[in-house]
Amino acid sequence: MTRILVTGASGLIGWHAALALAARGHAVRANGRDAAALARLRALAATASADGGRGRSGRLDTVAADLAEAPLDLLLAGVGTVVHCAARSSPWGPAAAFERDNVHATRRLLAAARAAGVRRFVHLGSPSIYFRFADQFDVGEDFLPPRRWITDYARSKWESELAVREAVAAGLPALVLRPRAVFGPGDRAILPRILAVAARGRFPLVGGGRARIDVSCVDNIADAIVCAVENAVPTDGRAFNLSNGAPVTVRELLEMLFAALAMDVRLRHVPRALAVAAAGVAETVARLRPGCPEPPLTRYGIGVIGWSQTLDISRARRELGWEPRIDVREGLARYAAAWRAGETPR
Repeated sequence: MTRILVTGASGLIGWHAALALAARGHAVRANGRDAAALARLRALAATASADGGRGRSGRLDTVAADLAEAPLDLLLAGVGTVVHCAARSSPWGPAAAFERDNVHATRRLLAAARAAGVRRFVHLGSPSIYFRFADQFDVGEDFLPPRRWITDYARSKWESELAVREAVAAGLPALVLRPRAVFGPGDRAILPRILAVAARGRFPLVGGGRARIDVSCVDNIADAIVCAVENAVPTDGRAFNLSNGAPVTVRELLEMLFAALAMDVRLRHVPRALAVAAAGVAETVARLRPGCPEPPLTRYGIGVIGWSQTLDISRARRELGWEPRIDVREGLARYAAAWRAGETPR
């Protein structure tokens, strides 16, 4: 049995993808930079296998390695499929760090995968590339990059996709998944940022919270990854949008989140222009501080909750044979249960 390498397995999507693939009977090699998190993942997979009782669970081993600099030949030994979830995911940070972790590391892994004879490469991209300070509905996968990127993260994710296309042209079968706003137990990027702002008992409702947005329960994204690995799917480098497929307003999302966590948070209307201006000031101040720490508000963050953006996921449904099964309310309930149990970052 050939192995499936899942990179970024100490992060949200990679963690859940590794467990889902192992539960389907695949031999999984889980890679990440956080050795302690990988040890917890290995123990959890072993427990799930022992409790399963159906003999379906596969093996899961872990390898801690930095893809930007570690030797990759041993990591890819015996690997037939790569699921590349590893990335620096943040709206803030130094450009060089995003270049290193999202572009350089991806290029190294693609080259090593080609050399190892990998038969399928599943790359996790990002719909952050679509960002605009404008309402956008039913956005498809066709894309032209903007003249100026709002974040180095979005730029680096697009450049990583271009690297995948180059590898496909050189003979590596690959596809790209673009999951939108993924949340769930283990989330360190989206809900913790919202909760950090809400900890003061109030939250800015940009534009009255009327923007309609797509989000993704991590279990649905893990299902999509399983489909991309197991099904007869196109491997010509094409991209697939992923989300829950049921847009909600920002107000609805926040109300469901705070209700699930039993938090009393006052939603305060803030005009979009004022919120963007305040975030711009916060970014300027942050850049003047030692270490350039992430400000509590960024223009990208305001834009995400201030303007509508929904995705067309019909291609994923049609060509991957995938359908979201966990709705937003249930996904938030699962996150809340893990949050109360202290099993997810706060």
